[in-house]
Amino acid sequence: MALFRTRFRIWPLVLLALFLFHVLAFGRVAINFTDSLPSNAFAMVTWPRPLWRGAVVAVYVPDVIADKFGEHEVYLTKRIAGLPGDVVRRDGDQICIGGTCVRGQRKKKGAMVSPLWDADVVPPGTIAVLGESPDSLDSRYQVIGAIPEGDIVAVGFAIPFPHWSSFAEGAE
Repeated sequence: MALFRTRFRIWPLVLLALFLFHVLAFGRVAINFTDSLPSNAFAMVTWPRPLWRGAVVAVYVPDVIADKFGEHEVYLTKRIAGLPGDVVRRDGDQICIGGTCVRGQRKKKGAMVSPLWDADVVPPGTIAVLGESPDSLDSRYQVIGAIPEGDIVAVGFAIPFPHWSSFAEGAE
């Protein structure tokens, strides 16, 4: 009986050790230096990468804008708004993806900064991502559109962390 109790007590420790190994091997903290999302720090995992509406993803920067970042390793960090098969609707300068609606940004002269994404559904093997600021560069625009699932680097959720600007203020 004592042997059974000893073995039973060790399992929680084994599970905790496996969880910590997984976090160390596949986990990371991502910092978002823009105002595209209300939070600026995210607990992310690189494997497995479960996808759900509302999850935050880090994705490779699309080729069309990659040259803007030079040699820096930068990822787009956005919230998943649409999964494969979700309906995409447009109404004027507004686009709705998977039930989340955002407006495209207009230039000073009234023209859209970029044409809205023209899909009717999120294609198989892709996701649609949206930021929460009006000037977010995301799936609302044709230049970004659907993000291939293979371009997802990590998936996660927001965690409490001081905004990066508070560190900059302290350095002055």
